[in-house]
Amino acid sequence: MVEPQLSCSSSISLKPHIAKRPIIRALLWCGLLVILLIGCWQGLTAYSKFALSLTDLLSLLTQQNGQASLTAQLLIEIRLPRVLVAIIVGANLAVAGLLMQVMTRNSLASPAVLGINAGAACVVALSSIGLGFTFLTSTFLQAMVGAVLSCALVAGLAGYFSGRPVHPVRLILSGVAINALLVGLTRAALITTDEQAYGVLYWLAGSIANTRWESIPMLAAISLLTLGYGWWLSPKLNVLVLGDDVASSLGVNLRALQWSCGALITILTAISVAVAGPIAFVGLIIPHVAKRLLKQVSNMAYEQILPLSMLLGSILMVWADVLSRAVAYPAETPVGLLTALIGTPVFIALACRRRLDS
Repeated sequence: MVEPQLSCSSSISLKPHIAKRPIIRALLWCGLLVILLIGCWQGLTAYSKFALSLTDLLSLLTQQNGQASLTAQLLIEIRLPRVLVAIIVGANLAVAGLLMQVMTRNSLASPAVLGINAGAACVVALSSIGLGFTFLTSTFLQAMVGAVLSCALVAGLAGYFSGRPVHPVRLILSGVAINALLVGLTRAALITTDEQAYGVLYWLAGSIANTRWESIPMLAAISLLTLGYGWWLSPKLNVLVLGDDVASSLGVNLRALQWSCGALITILTAISVAVAGPIAFVGLIIPHVAKRLLKQVSNMAYEQILPLSMLLGSILMVWADVLSRAVAYPAETPVGLLTALIGTPVFIALACRRRLDS
């Protein structure tokens, strides 16, 4: 008689908790979307020498002659593309970091840590000063070549091509070594070209200040297709984290899945670096934050982790861009420095909390 009473009482006590989870999850998404919208509003109107407001955009739509005021042109030609690039690049880097952590089963892996950012930036920077792959006229192709070469160097140094299991620490050390090599090569090349070095050095710190509409169509198209394919692959990631043996027994083609993840990481990183320069810490900390938030309100399925990482990455980039204008106003700070300042303490806090939990 005792067992039925316990099961009945436990089921009754669990019902409110189960019922509240979808509500809490919906509130989480709504709250994050509000934070993103506020960041976009600040990104459009805040920290300008002119008095900007969203009504200036509406005035352009209502004018029949098509002539916009100076403030409306400033919003449309400078501020709006900058906000859009921050949203897209943040989502790209967050998903690239998530996929890399899943593929390598290493929570410290990210495109920046493993040298992919540095490889893409190195080729773009060298090509911009007349060295390296000057025959590639597209910045995206230059970044792709650099990202692929750096991936191959890290994989070869870590021993991926040997067919034996690779220890996570060895992978991280290989990435740090290649990253240092590529950064040093880039800096050394720029020292010899002082006249052209300033603009490239500012871009190497991660900057979206000079973003214009011309770079958005390719960025948006490639990012949309790549992120959509990554979302389609997300159910298989749930099996991949269980181990190679379990995934193979469930019928997952491990080699094809790993190559797909590698291609997605390379494309997302390359297109982001081509537009905004190498920006660190977004792909490293955002997956951890997304998992910790979902752990409280839902299961840990990657179908939910991936879109939440996209949203959080966009929030981080948009607000980092706003803060980059606030730090030394009216001058601007590269957004990559702000992501590092924000990401470093967050990552340290997550690491300390994880250590305490364990």
